[in-house]
Amino acid sequence: MAAAAPADARKKDSDEPPSREVVGKNDVEGEIVGNEIPGSPFAKLEIGMSLKQVTKSLGDKRQDAADCGTYLTGKSFIPFHFGGDKVREECAYEGLGRLVFTNQSDFDDKAVLIKIEYDATEDGERD
Repeated sequence: MAAAAPADARKKDSDEPPSREVVGKNDVEGEIVGNEIPGSPFAKLEIGMSLKQVTKSLGDKRQDAADCGTYLTGKSFIPFHFGGDKVREECAYEGLGRLVFTNQSDFDDKAVLIKIEYDATEDGERD
């Protein structure tokens, strides 16, 4: 019987894109998935940027073409949880990837960028 491959070896063989956790502006923790696409406007973005800053960086025309929508996280069902991350907004950009935003507390509706997903094959439509 052959020994199981080490976890690192199994990860390299998987089809999952590389991902790394980062700390961005204002100490916001986030994730970057995939490898940067050369010339991508996502390269100008930083975890922790507000939705307004991202829109300004990408341009209104590109933001208008994005397919965006919201979804609840499990934290929204925790009684007396007054922290953030109850609702997320995800935007898909054709040929670029996806961006995910969340609020940091119940008392602040300012959405900040928490995930950048590079994917040149993105069709720009959320499922």
